[in-house]
Amino acid sequence: MKSVNFQRNKALIRVVNEQKIKKQRNWDKILYLGLLSCFLVFLVYYLITKYMYIHAYGHVIIESTRIRLTDDSRIIEFYVKEGDRIKQNDTLFSYALDRDDDISTNSSAQAISIGNIVGGSRDDWWVKEIYALKKKIALNNIDISENDVSISGYKKEIKRISNEVILDVLPKSRLDYIQNEIISLNTENKKLIKENKELTELMKTLGPAKTKRGSKGLNIRSRSGGNNLTQTVNKLAFSEELLTEPKYFKSPMNGIATRIFVHGYETALKSEEIMALHEAEPAYIKAYFNQEDLRYFKEGDLFSIEFPDGTISKGVLKRFYIATYVLPEEFQKKYEPTTRSIAADIYPVDSLEIKKWKTFYKMGVDISKTKL
Repeated sequence: MKSVNFQRNKALIRVVNEQKIKKQRNWDKILYLGLLSCFLVFLVYYLITKYMYIHAYGHVIIESTRIRLTDDSRIIEFYVKEGDRIKQNDTLFSYALDRDDDISTNSSAQAISIGNIVGGSRDDWWVKEIYALKKKIALNNIDISENDVSISGYKKEIKRISNEVILDVLPKSRLDYIQNEIISLNTENKKLIKENKELTELMKTLGPAKTKRGSKGLNIRSRSGGNNLTQTVNKLAFSEELLTEPKYFKSPMNGIATRIFVHGYETALKSEEIMALHEAEPAYIKAYFNQEDLRYFKEGDLFSIEFPDGTISKGVLKRFYIATYVLPEEFQKKYEPTTRSIAADIYPVDSLEIKKWKTFYKMGVDISKTKL
């Protein structure tokens, strides 16, 4: 019987390994999921900040004192500079009061006559005339300066108002009004400058020959109730003014001299501020809360305060104001109804926080606290 062998010749089977197929990343899906995650995070953050926190506007306040004199005067010299620390009773500046008005005034209480000036003559009327002219020039110069400031402010507003007129936010009459104001102020300045020139020329025609330079003391005899009194005045060389002996103004408080508005030998009217003094401390924040948030905070609550540079600080609410206050312009949105807010004072929790606050005087800050 014939044998059957099915494997006479061994077959060769080649095995080929399949290559792994790399799956490509679905960037559209990744981008979609990323944007969706960002939106969800933003939504959660918004809901938390909107419904879990109360926010308020505020700005840092440091108590200040504005120094004025009760009469028009001539500033002689300042003994402090802006930024200097001063103590109570430190001498800030020296000044002298004007005596021309006293000389020209003839009242029942006290009569002072130019003719009684020792070494003077009966025709010294030109002294008060020159002073009156110089005073008029000084007042005109003040008006010119104020007009220049107004013109500068109007010019800064023109571009913004022009854009708003183009967008039909404001009527064109508003832009025309500002342009007319600029023209009117410029015309007034030219008139005042011309008037000052004429007054200057008029002063040159008054008075005797020029005396030697320098200031000299003059004795003025005054009569009050039959008693003869003698008072000494100084004659200022460059303006021919008759001034009292120098007086000295002392600081009423401890603090820092932050601003000096008048310079030496300038005239300080009684309506003008001469200096601004700020107390070294305490500093506090005047905060403006929405009326609907009133039930979520009370005196003694701790608030988180964020300054413009990102610095975070802590403060304690110590006082409410009885009446509501109009929200300051820097916090009030334009073209919206006037907002009345609840005002309160927030003080730093300790002396270390005060040092942070001083550098942000009058700057806006963000105030927040949880509603829980």
